[in-house]
Amino acid sequence: MEAGKGAISALETFTVEHSLVFAGGVVEVHQFNWECPTQDIWTGEQYVLDLPLSRRPGTSQAAYLDTGTCVGRDLRRIMFVPPGRLVRSGCGEGRHRALLCQLDRDMIDGLLGHPPAWNETRLAEGLSLNCPEIEWLLLKIYRELRDGGFAMRLMVERLAGAVAIALIRHFGLDAAAPRHAGGLAPRRLKLIYERLQSDQPAPDRAELAELCGISMRQLCRAVKVETGLTVAKLAEQSVMERARVLLAERNMGVAEVALSLGFSSSSTFSHAFRRATGMRPGEVPRQLAGESAAKRPEFSNPAIMRLSAVPLD
Repeated sequence: MEAGKGAISALETFTVEHSLVFAGGVVEVHQFNWECPTQDIWTGEQYVLDLPLSRRPGTSQAAYLDTGTCVGRDLRRIMFVPPGRLVRSGCGEGRHRALLCQLDRDMIDGLLGHPPAWNETRLAEGLSLNCPEIEWLLLKIYRELRDGGFAMRLMVERLAGAVAIALIRHFGLDAAAPRHAGGLAPRRLKLIYERLQSDQPAPDRAELAELCGISMRQLCRAVKVETGLTVAKLAEQSVMERARVLLAERNMGVAEVALSLGFSSSSTFSHAFRRATGMRPGEVPRQLAGESAAKRPEFSNPAIMRLSAVPLD
């Protein structure tokens, strides 16, 4: 993987000041010194919160590449990205420090009892999240890492749990919040997401309807109300998320991934993958740990996978 002309990767050029793995995630303080702008395309398996501890250098931007429309923001406060999303980000040259907090899916999904639905409005807000409560909690985590103290790990775990609750409240993800009329009950939504994320070929509408105990017509209407997507589009996004993980982490070839995901041929899978992500399956690199350490510094957080570096338009 090489950065685009005149750019470097922010995910490969930093030093770690402090790091702590805890039950539910990992937090690190990173220090950067970029001699030219940074450009990356990346995805992660955890909830990611990036809090600047100094002013972000130059023009800092991020955008989602896996939504129906281009969802992007200039980065100011906290950058929050849910798991499995495909993100393009870049910053200007200069020095920078940041707290990176990664929360396991179950920190939020487990509290809710189901994976939350992330519409474009929520995704866009998260890229430049302005929430004083969450910022205060993250700063408390930073001070724990910096200063240490009695039961530091336990304190960080408690603070991270508070961050998860604050995120749920801020975005209105809890089941107690008013739901769209005609939407899916949390139990049924959980069943759908669990099936979509399983290691099986993508289900069709009939299977999901039977799983939820409702008709296909009810399923299609409820999924559209709840997520803003058709059943087919929701399934496609889930399949492409799994495909990215298989290609980047498990050292599987394109033909093997196509077969495991239920595609009739490699070409059919490649066409669907390029339509959904804008890149060919062969352009997705292997897991970062498989690359030569002589070519780049080791990335301390393999849960975030760098895909490539491309210019920000």
